[in-house]
Formats: sequence, structure tokens, C-alpha cells
Amino acid sequence: MSQSAGIQDLTFKAAKDLSSYQYHFVKLDANGKVDFCTANADHVIGILQNKPSAADKAALVRTLGTSKLVMMGTNNEGDYITPSETESTYSEGLVTTTVTDFVGAMALEAATAADDIIEVLLTHFVFGA
Repeated sequence: MSQSAGIQDLTFKAAKDLSSYQYHFVKLDANGKVDFCTANADHVIGILQNKPSAADKAALVRTLGTSKLVMMGTNNEGDYITPSETESTYSEGLVTTTVTDFVGAMALEAATAADDIIEVLLTHFVFGA
């Protein structure tokens, strides 16, 4: 299910090589550059759409609308998704119901296994707030 109506993509500089993080949650670092998320409390700005291979390369970030997202595990349609804070799966989607987690997306499809790529609707809020 790939949707494309009402999307907004913004371009930033990459903080480092992000070539392994296409379709992962990203945040802005202290220098205003895009980096992958490392905690489920990170404020997600969107989902990386391309594969910048070095620092300062163009990083295309979907900030509004729908996007593909790599999932850490299974989920159902309608689940709220936060970035994984497990080192081996940083920035992958993870289902959350935890107060204080930053919700970066709502699942529009189910994932049946780790590393499934699903369609999500970007959101920006703290769960339970």
C-alpha cells in the first residue's frame, strides 16, 4: 500500500553515513543535521527516504504524510510506533503504549516479522501527554 498524497519532504545535511538507515526514524542533532534515533524519547522529525553515504550529504526526510518504515518486530494496523532504542535496531519502528515515548508514526499495515517494511502515517506527539 503506497500512498503519496499530502506528503512533505525536507532536505537536511546528514550528521554521518546514514546509508544503512533508509526508511528509519531520524532526529536533528545539536548542529541541525539529521541523525538516526537512539531512544524512544527522541523527538522524531521524520523518516529518512534516501541513503546519504557520508556526513554533510543530502538527507531527504519525510516529515508529513505517509512513508515506508522498517519495523523491529510485529505490529497491527493502528498501532502507535516509536523508535527502537536497542543498539542493533536503532531507529527501527517499535510498538509503544508507554507514557513519555515519542510517537513518530501510526501503522497503516501490519508487520509479521522483524525487518518488515510497512506503510505508516507520520505523527508527532508524546504518548499519554
